[in-house]
Amino acid sequence: MRKLRSLGEWVAADPPASSKPPGPILLAFTVVPVLVLLCVHYGWWPSPFGDFRWLDPLLVSAAALFILAVVGLAWAIRTLYVLGQDRCWSWWILPAPIVVVGAVAVVMLVPQVSFLDKSGEFETVALGLLENPGRVAEQLEIGPFDIRRTRVVPPDEVYFIDNDSMFATSRGWVYSPAGTPSGFGAFSATHLSGPWYAFTAVRRD
Repeated sequence: MRKLRSLGEWVAADPPASSKPPGPILLAFTVVPVLVLLCVHYGWWPSPFGDFRWLDPLLVSAAALFILAVVGLAWAIRTLYVLGQDRCWSWWILPAPIVVVGAVAVVMLVPQVSFLDKSGEFETVALGLLENPGRVAEQLEIGPFDIRRTRVVPPDEVYFIDNDSMFATSRGWVYSPAGTPSGFGAFSATHLSGPWYAFTAVRRD
């Protein structure tokens, strides 16, 4: 019998007469992408500014979702053969869906770290920038947040531009103890707490 060399061949292969239930290989192909998705969701991922910047979270998430879809199909086919054709039960049917349901439960019950949870660390950086006029900070990692660059607007506004900002649109947070920030471009700000605002700015050509 020819040895199957890829996940696709393994999934597409016709089950033998005595059908095999989902096993440890399928479980492994479930656990790994689920862990990857949890790491991306909670920001436990290599920084885009470090040596592992090639591990783009969007591409990795897409690959993990694709693998889960293929594994889900394999699980369904093998489970239906075992329950429907062989009319028997195997405990190996349960682990994969338990892993997925457990991951969904974790996401629903355990909130992500919010900006305000890390606002103290952001404020330390902001005060340091205000005390040193002309200083610029780039590629900052504060908790799960990746800051592409900062922008100081006298007399006391500090803008933290998120790395997810794209093209002409900048998003991030502003330290503005004097009140609503003045902004730049087509600017909108939402007050979060104390001196902190979330902002979106679109560059005007």
